[in-house]
Amino acid sequence: MLTNYFKLALKVLGRNKFFTAISLFGISFTLLILMLITAIYDAEFGTNAPLTDKDRMVFLGSLKLELVNPDTIWTIDSTQMDGQMAYDSTYTIGENVSSTSISQFSYDFVTKHLDDVETSDNHTFFSGGHSFDVFLDNRKLTIEALYVDDRYWQLFDFYFQEGDPFTSGHVRDATPVAVITSDLANRYFGDSNDALGKEIELGSRRYRVIGMVEQARTTSDFVSSDVYLPVTTMDARDLEDTGFHGSMAGVYLAADRADIPLIKEEVANKVSSVTYPNPEDYNRVSTIPMNIGEMYASMIIDQNDPEGGLFFVRLVFGVLLLFFVLLPTLNLINMNLSRIMEREAEIGVRKAFGAHSGTILYQFVFENVIITFIGGVIGMVLAMLVLYLINDSEILPQLILRFNGTVFLYSIVICLLFGIISGLLPAWKVSRLQIADVLKSNQL
Repeated sequence: MLTNYFKLALKVLGRNKFFTAISLFGISFTLLILMLITAIYDAEFGTNAPLTDKDRMVFLGSLKLELVNPDTIWTIDSTQMDGQMAYDSTYTIGENVSSTSISQFSYDFVTKHLDDVETSDNHTFFSGGHSFDVFLDNRKLTIEALYVDDRYWQLFDFYFQEGDPFTSGHVRDATPVAVITSDLANRYFGDSNDALGKEIELGSRRYRVIGMVEQARTTSDFVSSDVYLPVTTMDARDLEDTGFHGSMAGVYLAADRADIPLIKEEVANKVSSVTYPNPEDYNRVSTIPMNIGEMYASMIIDQNDPEGGLFFVRLVFGVLLLFFVLLPTLNLINMNLSRIMEREAEIGVRKAFGAHSGTILYQFVFENVIITFIGGVIGMVLAMLVLYLINDSEILPQLILRFNGTVFLYSIVICLLFGIISGLLPAWKVSRLQIADVLKSNQL
């Protein structure tokens, strides 16, 4: 029976080539866009190295300093009593923030106040945003650098192609060693197979290469870099500065996702309990630790409410995705209804010979699933081609989009949903046609 339905579905495709072309284009193009979105989402939020454990991480981004003064807010109420206006006033004590400064943490601050979070399983501090211009053989290379501690390699699971990461001894002694990416090895030395043991000059210092990793393909600037250096080899002024603001960020790793709120609370409390040395300048210190989703949302929405920002981003994204899926589905329903109604004569004959409405319903839904599946296959082939072109042209240089098993599974599910949703309503309507109605329409 299924074989007959499959053959019939193929014949339906050839009956109206214009309708078939429009249907397949709508299905394949929609699935192409959805699969591209899925691939980007998987590249950023999937369990991909070096951020395999990102769902257990708490990110420490910015430190806020505020000068807060009490502010009296008066409220005057009026009412009429015995024909005379009576006035009453009340006041509330609020606050007035007269000065605000937001930046990252200083090295001194994180090592003194945030190095002993008990609810965390592990943690790391690092400094990003450093770049060096290097001139080699009349070529200018711009090299992005991250200064990290030895725990950095425990939280982020980089794949080492050669060598090893630097150790706590290297960090303690400020040893000038470096871990570089294979991309930088090719650009700097001309060959990634002969980089270990060589020296790379950055600014006024020379670092010996002891490890080589794959380039982190992500937009996350706390793992994406060309070279990784011991944090203690930073500029001495950054290391010795006793102020609160600097270039440091941090990540805490929870033993379990359920511990994330505890880590966020403990870190926030530790920061808020620190007293600024000059209270006439600032008298309130605060930070908002975030999980991975909140961190991305804070880049788009107000950083003061990362949870609300994440909810808003999810809501907007969900509405747009729902609209994007429903629009072609509704179009397909209308087109399928028109196509199926053209087969009233076939339905009338089958019902005259005793076909059950459920059988007819199943047949038309199955046919539509087959047609939609073919459109899905076309969409997947187009998606693979587009992903290859995007990666090859480096339109998104920090990302490598892969058509992996997860994306393939999502694609199949989307195909089936399209086929069932866009075929169920028209099929249900025609399955309920009566033989007398078909006779009246002169279709037999």
